[in-house]
Amino acid sequence: MTENTSPAGAVASPDIDLTPAGVKLGDALIAEVSLAALTEALGDPRIIEPSEPSDSVVTWYVWDDAGIFTLAKPGAEPTEIRIALADDTVKAERRGRGREAHKPARNFSGSLTIRGKDPREAVAAKDRRMVHAMMGAKAGDWRCELMTNKTELGFVDDMSFSERFAKAESGELAEAVLAAEAPFSQAYIFVDTKPKPAKPSGRWKLPEATEPVLEIKSFPFRLAIIEELMYNQGILEPRFDVHHFAQDRGARNFDPNEYYTEMIPAVRTWFRKLPIPARLAEKVESLVLDGGNEVNLQLIPQWDGEDGAFDIPSLTPADLDLFPNLRTVDDIGGMLGPRARKALEARGIEIQ
Repeated sequence: MTENTSPAGAVASPDIDLTPAGVKLGDALIAEVSLAALTEALGDPRIIEPSEPSDSVVTWYVWDDAGIFTLAKPGAEPTEIRIALADDTVKAERRGRGREAHKPARNFSGSLTIRGKDPREAVAAKDRRMVHAMMGAKAGDWRCELMTNKTELGFVDDMSFSERFAKAESGELAEAVLAAEAPFSQAYIFVDTKPKPAKPSGRWKLPEATEPVLEIKSFPFRLAIIEELMYNQGILEPRFDVHHFAQDRGARNFDPNEYYTEMIPAVRTWFRKLPIPARLAEKVESLVLDGGNEVNLQLIPQWDGEDGAFDIPSLTPADLDLFPNLRTVDDIGGMLGPRARKALEARGIEIQ
């Protein structure tokens, strides 16, 4: 790569606020990211050009005194504004010196806010709770992605799986983000061009009951029945797929992989209300209770099996009366409570 020297007339860091109307750089409002708009607000950049032309290389534009930089393919406009917020020696060592050469000579020294809020408070609560590697915040169609400073918050990566999620649930990790002096090393500001989600297809609308259905009081027992009929025998439809379901809800789309310790509410409701035809009860001759059951991972996709989310503490005679052909229960996961085991044994049902 080749570069020019830092140009004269560069300005110090302006205050930045991300708003629904655009990026406020001091007194200037950038409604669309462009090199011309950035140059007008910040002065001429230091330019780092690729040593050889290629579709995969980019030109870097660096405002050293402002702590701001961007990049673009030759002949194209930049699409984001990058801000160097703090040094991250841990990440710098991992990346190598060559990857740091395009950064500004000085870090951003102005005030960065998102909709007028400190970035610590503006980022999505789920990101702050888990201390994700990138934490995001939105203002209208604009988005700011903040890179976690490993030098200051890297201790989270050293935690065991169970410790991390326990501290996330207690709010301890979120408090660490709020208390950190420099929780973020860089910020990327850009227009979120993701297409708006399509309207729900209707595929996951619960079917209406057109015949007698089973009324099962115990929800975890109901799930065991669904596991057998839907995922093992394939006779209860529709066969539920949480990933398709999560992306087929229009404006209510979500990421199912963010659920580790609690059931996805919408999925729990779906399974609770799913009509199970009474005629299928005679097909249930055996059940398998295992942490890896498909139905469990539809409800908590990242479940580690370390809690009793799917345990069956007890079973009522009314629930067992529904399944006269049930002969065996394979309790691989140790999910049956003492009262449930006693109820099954009283019916002559073998527990393996």
